[in-house]
Amino acid sequence: MNAILEYTVGTLVLIFMAAILVGPALYFDRRERTAERRLKAAERGEKTAPAGDVSARDALAGYGRAA
Repeated sequence: MNAILEYTVGTLVLIFMAAILVGPALYFDRRERTAERRLKAAERGEKTAPAGDVSARDALAGYGRAA
């Protein structure tokens, strides 16, 4: 019983440490990709909305509809 508990606690500690290390990296990678996407759109002359001014509903309003 003691071995099972130690294994479980050890596994949870490893998962927690991985989340602490990988979580911020994924978050900042996502921010960087968003910034790059906005810069490329600006270079092409497309109008981009400010980051915080668009709700998810507004962003998906025209998705899947014919132009």
